[in-house]
Amino acid sequence: MAQVEIEYCAPRRLGEEASATRRVLADWLGQRHDIEVTCSPSAEDCFCVAVDGDRVWCTDPDGRIDPFEAVAAVRSRLT
Repeated sequence: MAQVEIEYCAPRRLGEEASATRRVLADWLGQRHDIEVTCSPSAEDCFCVAVDGDRVWCTDPDGRIDPFEAVAAVRSRLT
C-alpha cells in the first residue's frame, strides 16, 4: 500500500490547507484502496507532501498553497 503524507506547520495553523489538499487528493484517488493519505502536523516551517517517505512537493508556507500542484506531484510519482 502506498502512503501519501501531508506534513504541515502546526504553529502557522495550516491545518485547513492540509485538509483541503487531502480532499483534492481523495477526489483524484477515487476508489483506489491501495493508497492511504494522512495529514501530520509538524513544528518544522513547511508544507510538504511525501509519497512513501520521499518528499515530492514542498511550498513556502508563507505563499499560496495550491492543492492541485500537490496532486500533480503525487500523480507523477505514482504513475
